[in-house]
Formats: sequence, C-alpha cells, structure tokens
Amino acid sequence: MAIYYTTIFLFINSINNKMKKIIIVIAFLTFFSSNYLFSQTDRKIGLSGSVQSSQFGISLPIWLGEKFVLAPALDFEYAEKIGTDFSIGLAPRFYFKKDKLSPYFGLKLGTLINIPSSDNTIDSKTKYDFIGGLAFGAEYFLGDNFSLGVEAQGNFTKSDKNSNRFGNSGGLNFNTATMIFATIYF
Repeated sequence: MAIYYTTIFLFINSINNKMKKIIIVIAFLTFFSSNYLFSQTDRKIGLSGSVQSSQFGISLPIWLGEKFVLAPALDFEYAEKIGTDFSIGLAPRFYFKKDKLSPYFGLKLGTLINIPSSDNTIDSKTKYDFIGGLAFGAEYFLGDNFSLGVEAQGNFTKSDKNSNRFGNSGGLNFNTATMIFATIYF
C-alpha cells in the first residue's frame, strides 16, 4: 500500500489543482477503506489483473463487508517521446450472494489522464477524460485465495476538449465493454 500512496503523491504534484482534488478524494477513500479493512480480521485484500480490449489493468479489491468490495484501480502506460497515459479509478461491487459463484452489481468511477512528453512536438496539452458507469459480473472462487471473473459494463465518458481518445473531443460518450480478471486474495 505504501507504494500505491507514494505513486499517487508523486503523480499529484505534476498535475493541475482541479485534478489534484479528484485524485486526493479517491486516494483518501482508498486509505480509509484499507484502515477499516485491517480492523476486520476476517476480511481480505486482493490483487487483480484484468484484460479489457487491449488494456491491462491492476486493482486492489478490498472486502469491506460480507457482500461489499471496494476496488481502487490503476493503469499506467509510458512511451518515450510520446507521453504517459495514467488511469485511476474506484469500483465498488455489491454481491448478491457470496458463494463459489458470486454474481455482483458494480459502479465505475475514474479518470483517464494523458500527459504528453516534453519531446512530443505534435501534442503538448495534458488531457483529462472522466468515466462513470455500471457493471454486472460474477466472480468464481476456485478456493479461498483465488478467483476468476467476468464483467459486462456500460460506461459514460466525458472527454477533454483536447482529447481524441473517444473520437469526440469535449463530448459525452457511451460505450459497452467487457472485462475478464483473475484475483489472488491475501
């Protein structure tokens, strides 16, 4: 967790005030969630890897109740002379039942940040795209400490006026998506 917060702190220092406030709120929610987690001895924290389209993500699902998980997510891509893509999000999941096969309903909230390299002569503006959506999925527990899951999503995005990520600069977009993931619980 210390690496997570250090990364967040260093990243926050490099962005504007509006975005700082959003990321600070997400980081504090994660921090307070993890503090609650550690006061509950029978709860677990996990490490998830996901594949969604051509993106690979990492999340830390934190069980905060018998049927509730809060999963902060992080995605990072760097290309020399082009720039950095950084995504941070929060995904609460509400399980209908906790069994070997556990279906859930979830929410998605996050931001996609593109920071061009100082060597990038074509594009020099940092861009912030915001995402929010709904998800429905299921997690199959192969044992107490390992699971596989699949998720269907409906996402709304608000693009930055300089962003071409969704082909609709400054506009509101809607898309559907799917995700598969594997989680190890500690």
